[in-house]
Amino acid sequence: MSQKSLENYMRYCFYLAELGKGTVSPNPQVGSILVFKDRIIGEGYHKVYGGPHAEVNAIHAVHPKDLDLIPKSTLYVSLEPCNHYGKTGPCTDFIIKNKIEKLVFGAYDPNPKMAGKSIAYLKQQGLEVIGPVLERNGQNRIREFETNILYKRPYIILKFAQSADFFIGKTRQTVKISNSYSDLLVHKWRSETDGILVGSNTIKIDNPLLTTRFWPGKNPVRIVLGRFSASEKMDFNAFNKSTLSYDLNDLKFESDQNPETLLEKLIHLGIGTLLVEGGAKTIQYFYKSGFWDEARIITNTALYLKEGIEAPSIQGFLENSLILDKDVIHYITKTNNLS
Repeated sequence: MSQKSLENYMRYCFYLAELGKGTVSPNPQVGSILVFKDRIIGEGYHKVYGGPHAEVNAIHAVHPKDLDLIPKSTLYVSLEPCNHYGKTGPCTDFIIKNKIEKLVFGAYDPNPKMAGKSIAYLKQQGLEVIGPVLERNGQNRIREFETNILYKRPYIILKFAQSADFFIGKTRQTVKISNSYSDLLVHKWRSETDGILVGSNTIKIDNPLLTTRFWPGKNPVRIVLGRFSASEKMDFNAFNKSTLSYDLNDLKFESDQNPETLLEKLIHLGIGTLLVEGGAKTIQYFYKSGFWDEARIITNTALYLKEGIEAPSIQGFLENSLILDKDVIHYITKTNNLS
């Protein structure tokens, strides 16, 4: 098998892995295929947290007439197979049970329980193992999971919209900045995250719903960086009963505690990916503390506010850009994921 073929098959695993975005957290996104003589006979991905892993789904997807080909096939998986009991049994045992003799993997699992242990175990069982293949790409697919595991906090995405002259709004006044195309994209982002966080001023001025009503998918848990009484909550959309909501009172967060304490509370609540939508003070709160991983900035190139609330200044690495009519969207990462 040529290196080019290995990489092409692994890229397809990465594509499959992305299909689980928003439904598998706090588990990693993983894709897998089973290949017999340059023919994919089974493919799968980790679809939902607590459900079967990608390797299991790929093998189960094999057509009955091809079942005898499984032991003769090569299993590709974007992430090192698991070798421990969690919500499901070890994938390594399932691979061995199906008598697969060759495995190609994309990246090592950053979980200290794993970190190459599965690969060593499979080699001990006589499997031919190739990898990592396109390791940096594989690591990028699991950076949310890696942040959860290694730093014990959610992967944090800062998001805001700004005018062409770098204002995000006007004092005590709602201003629409992004267009309808960008709104759809933002709701897609929300569906892919576990939690969405805003400051108390955003709640009081904009009274946002913070839902995914423009995009199919789950609503993120709503977290408000402020304190509200039970009677006050009745006045704001973010605290309606359709989606789980927390404010600092609910989280028992003391005023002298730092962001790290808050993030520890959120990760224990199952918030693996957190979208911080504003306002400016809240975004700066996370940015200046260093607790951020990615920023998504929408700039309306046709809108000039001339005065108002200055947009946060984010320094990082430009990973991608997208143009939606007059809106330009920049994806910025804290670390260089492209090198």
